[in-house]
Amino acid sequence: MSANILLGPILGFEEGDFYTVCFLSYPLPEKVKLQLKMGVLAAPVDFKEAGRVGGKVFWRAEFTLSVPAKGSQASYAIELNGKPLANAQSASWSFYVPGEGEEPRILYTSCNGFSSAKLARDTEKPYALWERMAKLQSPKKNPGPEAGPYALMLMGGDQVYADEIWESGRCPLLREWSHLGAQAQQKAQVSPALAKEIEDFYNGLYLDRWKAKDMANMLAAIPSVMMWDDHDIFDGWGSYPSQRHNCPVFQKVFLEASRVFQVFQLRCSTRSRLNANPDREHFSLRLQFREYHILALDNRAERTIEQIMSRDHWDDVKQYLDALPAQDLKNLLVLSGVPVVYRSFATVESVFESTPWNEELQDDVQDHWSARTHQAERIKFVMIFLNFLHAKTSELENPPVGADPSPLRSAPRVVLLSGDVHVGAVGQVWDAPRQVGLTQIISSGIVHPPPTALAFASLKLMTSDTPEPLGEGDVIAEMMTPVGSDRYLRTRNFVAMHLGSDEKLWVNWICEDKDIRPSFAIG
Repeated sequence: MSANILLGPILGFEEGDFYTVCFLSYPLPEKVKLQLKMGVLAAPVDFKEAGRVGGKVFWRAEFTLSVPAKGSQASYAIELNGKPLANAQSASWSFYVPGEGEEPRILYTSCNGFSSAKLARDTEKPYALWERMAKLQSPKKNPGPEAGPYALMLMGGDQVYADEIWESGRCPLLREWSHLGAQAQQKAQVSPALAKEIEDFYNGLYLDRWKAKDMANMLAAIPSVMMWDDHDIFDGWGSYPSQRHNCPVFQKVFLEASRVFQVFQLRCSTRSRLNANPDREHFSLRLQFREYHILALDNRAERTIEQIMSRDHWDDVKQYLDALPAQDLKNLLVLSGVPVVYRSFATVESVFESTPWNEELQDDVQDHWSARTHQAERIKFVMIFLNFLHAKTSELENPPVGADPSPLRSAPRVVLLSGDVHVGAVGQVWDAPRQVGLTQIISSGIVHPPPTALAFASLKLMTSDTPEPLGEGDVIAEMMTPVGSDRYLRTRNFVAMHLGSDEKLWVNWICEDKDIRPSFAIG
């Protein structure tokens, strides 16, 4: 099969009934059209050139789909002069659209790659869970609570790993710069040759990382929403000392990583941006899929050692939350790449502070919400969402005059979705006086291997998961234990979510170790 499509198609969900299909190719001589069918053949939609990446064209087509009476498969093809374009596997694709009143099944993934060449080399089946996902898309063959078809895939960070920019021989000038002393690194300017090295590296990053068969098939078959984390830039971005963070070379690397992130992960879209103000430096997204409101927080674009999100960014979040109508609010899914509730690294930080040099893993510790420099912002995060829950619950119990007299709904759920730590887990924040709480689901990673038994044992010795009082002590954060597993899932995994007949949101971790089948119900 002649592959005209170099990367893609990537099926994207934007908002409500609005979807996109995107792909990367060499420049094409004529207009390309998207041919879509769900029951009947729809009028073709033109692709538009949305961006250029290293001389290649990123094409984007937009379309809307009304909710069918019954769950249906929508098929699509990409045509040039009436002839289909193909990628390495196929020339046509399909995806599932839930029917009226049907509870959609939603996936969450993170950590889609390797932080070192050694890990990649020593992993026998790198994309085993993508293959598993593809099989679970067929519920007739794979019955069970975790089976598909999945209608939406949320990808919470590290969709690619760019760390080899420092290790491989692809950027010799950058490698040469990395061997300079600290002061020389900070003063060094970006030469045209170095700039081209960095640009070329990021131009080829997604084309290299997203070409695996099963991953490519799922990106074409499940509408996705993506938000980046550090490895999409490079390990620990935003957790380095300010002089290093702001030096010209680091800033050039960030600029190029941001450029390709906006093309491939955001699909050149501004439609779902939390705040479309061009002066905003963050890429946070807000959207609604059926009865799920989704807030994908950008915790990287503005991150420094002093802050994770700017004051304007937090204001955008609060304005969004205030505007959500209590009567129509069932579920709010909040993507935060790094877990807000996890093991405490206070002891590790104390050890680092006792040494006069920067330890190898110091940026990893600084990355956590519980790092000392971020503790106040972490409490701010928690209290914003607890206050939101309390306000919306109070509004349901005491509706304003003139409100819709229809039966009141139960209190909304707020579920935090995170990755980063390479183990699966679940945590909770509970505000006892106000009887409201947040649930933290960690799924990590779909490709990145878990820590070794020795490494994880060492981590547990140096960290703590005892219940942690926040603020004045009335709010408690603690790790919980899923049903059917140990507290921490030291196996590659991704998460499937669906609303059960008991009106609880059921979370099922799909693990590489098939003997582990954890679940957790959120009431």
